[in-house]
Amino acid sequence: MNAVTALHKNKKILVMCIAFLVSFLLFSFFRQSFTSTDITVNFWMISIHNDAAILLAKALSTAFDTVSLLVASLVIAGVLFIKKRKTQSLFILAGAGGNALFVAIIKNLAQVNRPINALLDSSGYSYPSGHCTGVIIFMGLIAYLAWQNWGRSQFVKVLSLTSFSLVVAFVSFDRVYLNVHWLSDVVGGCLFGAFWLSFCILIYENLKLTSRFKSETV
Repeated sequence: MNAVTALHKNKKILVMCIAFLVSFLLFSFFRQSFTSTDITVNFWMISIHNDAAILLAKALSTAFDTVSLLVASLVIAGVLFIKKRKTQSLFILAGAGGNALFVAIIKNLAQVNRPINALLDSSGYSYPSGHCTGVIIFMGLIAYLAWQNWGRSQFVKVLSLTSFSLVVAFVSFDRVYLNVHWLSDVVGGCLFGAFWLSFCILIYENLKLTSRFKSETV
């Protein structure tokens, strides 16, 4: 990819980054307008609960909680470091760690209480959903690196995009299904996750463009 093409690509990523950030800020500002929708969805979820689905939802919740994703990120970053892909290792760590930090800060600023009919014991505030932001960052960074390393393969592109979409969709639904989050928490989490993912990719691409480090590809 030549410098002109790379610069044009980075401008597109920058536009996406700004769009997601503005969307998140606006949604956060007007979040209370969705209270009635949150309550309606919360009670509707109760009507479709069943033991088997709840058991599966709880397993999914554990698999993609913040701690699990951070541990998985550390393992992947460690493997990349051993394989001498230090910049990609740092990319994973910065993305996952930065997301966890900012979500914790936002939660304490927003101070939104969780639904009282949650099927799991969850501590801390509700908005935005840490599961949603975390899974978007984790799956998004993995998909991005897959495209970087094996992007010429159509199979890899389809597999990574499909995996990303399905996991994000299931985890997002899972949070509302278990009544541990309001629908607005999930929407806000997805918007912030999309912003942070595009921001991390933008920084990574700009560092490559300015030759701060060499692109590490297969």
